[in-house]
Amino acid sequence: MALRPGVLAVAALLLAAGCSAPAAPRPGPTTSGGVTSGAVPGGGPTSTASGGGPTTSEPGRPAQGALRITTQLGEQCRHVVLTPDPRCDPKPRPGTGFEIRATTRDFVARGRSGPDGQVTVPVDPGTYLVSGEPVPGYQLTPELRVTVGAHATVAVALTYAHGSR
Repeated sequence: MALRPGVLAVAALLLAAGCSAPAAPRPGPTTSGGVTSGAVPGGGPTSTASGGGPTTSEPGRPAQGALRITTQLGEQCRHVVLTPDPRCDPKPRPGTGFEIRATTRDFVARGRSGPDGQVTVPVDPGTYLVSGEPVPGYQLTPELRVTVGAHATVAVALTYAHGSR
């Protein structure tokens, strides 16, 4: 029975956590800048970052793109359908958790938005499901399906809603 690289890396991390000697670096999930990354559809680990743009990949791998995730609270004026008043615009929500999965539901990355409610996560070209963590007081937790190409940065607005108008 062959194990996928991500499963093997998690097993190695669990074994290393139980040992007193430091483990040698192994491929698999990593954490950097508040973003934890794992294997992606392209076959290798993603780069991890909390800001900046897309990075280039290892030799032989396609160039990466990036997801620019913004977490925000919508419906500031819940009973007004349309208004030009900027006080009704969505407001950034710093420190909000999110998760990125491949369309097969395999884990890609998770992290938290920065002080401005934004974070940039480099990913291999492909289609992803980006979901936010539940936020108290908001009934609708956002989940979006996005496709990113090589050298492209795709804006992903995770907007939380009350669910009523």
